[in-house]
Amino acid sequence: MQQQFLTRLRDIPLRWRLTAWYVFLLSLILAGFSAFIYFNMSLSLQRELDAVLMSQGEQVSSSLDAENGQLRLDPTLPLLPGTYIGLYDAGGKILSTNMPANPLTRLQVKSFPVNQPRTVEAQGNEWRVLLVPVKEQGQQLAWLAVARSEEEAEAPLNKLLLFILIAIPLTLVVAAGGGIFLARRALKPIDRIAAKARQISATDLSRRLDLPHGNDEVGHLVATLDEMLDRLDRAFQRQRQFTADASHELRTPLAVIRSQAEAVLNRQHSPEEYRQALAIIRDQAAWMGNLVAKLLLLARSDDRMEQLEMEPLDLGELVEGVTAEWQGIAAAKGLRLKKIIKENVVVRGDQTRLTQLLANLVDNAIKYTPAGEVVVSLERRGRQALLKVQDTGAGIPPEHLPHIFERFYRVDKARSRSEGGFGLGLSICEWIARAHGGKIEVESTVGQGTTFKVRLPAV
Repeated sequence: MQQQFLTRLRDIPLRWRLTAWYVFLLSLILAGFSAFIYFNMSLSLQRELDAVLMSQGEQVSSSLDAENGQLRLDPTLPLLPGTYIGLYDAGGKILSTNMPANPLTRLQVKSFPVNQPRTVEAQGNEWRVLLVPVKEQGQQLAWLAVARSEEEAEAPLNKLLLFILIAIPLTLVVAAGGGIFLARRALKPIDRIAAKARQISATDLSRRLDLPHGNDEVGHLVATLDEMLDRLDRAFQRQRQFTADASHELRTPLAVIRSQAEAVLNRQHSPEEYRQALAIIRDQAAWMGNLVAKLLLLARSDDRMEQLEMEPLDLGELVEGVTAEWQGIAAAKGLRLKKIIKENVVVRGDQTRLTQLLANLVDNAIKYTPAGEVVVSLERRGRQALLKVQDTGAGIPPEHLPHIFERFYRVDKARSRSEGGFGLGLSICEWIARAHGGKIEVESTVGQGTTFKVRLPAV
């Protein structure tokens, strides 16, 4: 039952819910404020009434005369309209009063509090009564009671209550109308955002909300959504490009394997020809296997499923091992492979992945450097280890630098296949550096060479 109620509540338009909450909170505030005013006014009027009783009591008691041993009220005593008095002897018997319909005649003087106004009900009316003792030379002579009707305090309160009962509903009606108007105006940008968002589809993420906005919550929402669409658009473009490039890379070896298989199946061949065909199929399958392995690594890294075995590593030893392994390949191409280890730096990382990162960078440097040298250097910069691989190759044009770490991106697309690359090596290097809490940067000048810098947190 409660779940159904919540479901129905969520189906109500937001502008109506905001208005309802606004009116509800306003009604609570008005009710609380009105109650505060009402009770404070009631208390103030009662205090004023009591003050009048005290003043009248003092005035009457000071004017009492004694004739033949008896106290007498002065008939010419000026009293405020509505003030009534009663005079009692010491035993509580009433002597005189000016009150026609008289609650004072039934007043129990001996049990009534002295000098403390109290409310007395008589003949359907409520009276505020003050009892004052009359003494002379310390001897109790009589009692004086002063009374005023509480209607004089209730009349303003009734008017106030009537005003509150009329004003609060009218205020809430006006507030509800104003709340609907304000909610509609406040949510109008949201409606425009929703209308624009409905026009954006998964196949066309190039469109943006492009709505005018200020430095407020709605403006921040519009800016955030546009930034999100930018990221999604770039991600979808990379995904489409990745899929197209992967298909393109696999098409050639698959075509070669198919053609070789069909060729050997169409007619009889010599054992040597069979061996050549199988060798080609084996090489193409190995090439595809290598590509699929790299694609799987990148896919697992995207899903954060690739687990790294982190341990303290001496990067100096890693540089020594990789440069020693690639010395022969560099020498065969006529290049000098140098290492400069200014100081050993310890990092916390996965030895296999960091070795793969450095090997990829050295491989690229040797591959794209026709003559000169490749320098691998290591130093400590503050709390970071700085690993650099610098070559004297042809360099990378500036327009290619922003895309150099994208998957399947190649600067020279014509020779990439012959060089045996997939265009994934630098993407893997970028992921390895990021997974270790570091980053990789590239600097290049056409005709002078390229420098890759890897910064990793040092221990």
